[in-house]
This record gives sequence, structure tokens and C-alpha cells, in this order.
Amino acid sequence: MRKIYASRETEEQAKKTPNKIVSVYSFFPIDKSDCACVKLIQEWQKRLGIASIQERKRLLEQTPFITCPRDKTGMTRFQIMCGRCNHRQGYLWATDATLIDWCDFHYTQWTRGDYWRGCFTPHVSPVTEQLCLECCCGNDTRDFRANMTLPQHIAERKERENRIGRHFNQPDSKFIVQPA
Repeated sequence: MRKIYASRETEEQAKKTPNKIVSVYSFFPIDKSDCACVKLIQEWQKRLGIASIQERKRLLEQTPFITCPRDKTGMTRFQIMCGRCNHRQGYLWATDATLIDWCDFHYTQWTRGDYWRGCFTPHVSPVTEQLCLECCCGNDTRDFRANMTLPQHIAERKERENRIGRHFNQPDSKFIVQPA
């Protein structure tokens, strides 16, 4: 199992909480490029970017997280669990457990101040707009076909490895989808 260690600040924060755990629920939803929340996210990013430190802190305290405004009629809220370590990766809305028509994904992660567990890198495929995840344990379905930063042979190797188990609600899925 791979370990991504928490910062000293996070370790101190965990010590001060009643349950000795720091939990993260993403502020912004992860979504497809044509979703109604894209403009909302851009407005919030601009608002937070120009706010003073005190104003930003106040805004974040008053707004626990941004919810996608898309109409979710006929959709079910699901949670995604890692098939390897069984840690929750996050929550989203979809019409069924294949997650083909999904929106409003919020990742989750947690630490006791030692190392992180849960979703490390949520990613929307630039090719298919499918949700792809990387768990802190190393379980990974991210799409590297459009990567321009890695050397081509590494991106191709990662893509071959990550393609296996990428689709949700299949017998070989790396991540398990359950109603929340």
C-alpha cells in the first residue's frame, strides 16, 4: 500500500479534533465540461481569488461546499468505494450505477495526522468525460491518453495499466458503486 503523508499542520489539526481525524469533503464539485456548475465554479474561484485572507476564511466557513445546480430528478446519490482498500472515494449523482450520466462528484479523504486515505486525484477523462479516480492506496483509473507532461512511453504504460477496471459497475471494476 502506498502512503501519502499528511503535513505537520494537518497532524496538529487532527490532534485537536475530538475524534483525532481530519476529514475532507471537496468544496468544489468535479463535473463534466458542459455541466451547469462549470460557470458557478469559475465565479467562486474568482470570488475566492480576489478576497482577502479574512474574507476567504469567512466565505469558506459560511459555505461548507458548492452543490451542482443541475436538476437531479431521476438520479440517485451514490458513493464510490475503492475495491482494493475499501475506503470511500466520494459521492455523486447518476441515473444508474454505471455512472455514465453522472454529476456533482465530491471527493472524500481523511487522515489521523499520519497518512491520507480516500480519494487522491479525481479526474475527468478529456477523451470520454468519464469520471476516473486515484485512491491513496494506489488504485488508479485516470486517463493518460491526452497527457502532455509525461514522456510518451510512461503515459502509454500508465494508460494501459489504468484502463483495466476503469468502467464502473462491471465485474472487473477497480471502484465499487453503492447507493449512498
